[in-house]
Amino acid sequence: MAGDPLRSLARLRRLETTEAKRRLGEAFGRLAAADQRVVEAAAALVRETAGAAPDDYATWLRRGLAERDRAALARGLAQSGTAAAQDLLAEARAAERGLETLRQARAKLAARLALRQAQAALDEAASRRPARPA
Repeated sequence: MAGDPLRSLARLRRLETTEAKRRLGEAFGRLAAADQRVVEAAAALVRETAGAAPDDYATWLRRGLAERDRAALARGLAQSGTAAAQDLLAEARAAERGLETLRQARAKLAARLALRQAQAALDEAASRRPARPA
């Protein structure tokens, strides 16, 4: 016999939320690495300014500025990826909450139906009882 489909769906939603959390953690890791790369590129520009000969620095500067720009671009992409991962996690959590609300509503409905059936059984039993002579 197949199990409760809502229970199966709840398990799927939990797995999706777990996966979204994992992806968000990875996205934060990429963002931290990109931030570090930006810091290192900026520090390299400052470091090279201090002790370089003008001709050597001019040659290096183009490469250093390009690296800084690439690092900034990578940070922007990492920030976008992190925002997307946060959105996915929010969606997964909302789906979990929505499913839980549905499960609770169904449980309340089942409880009300059980009470109605019990009351109907009592009413039927009462109507079958012979009337007592007064």
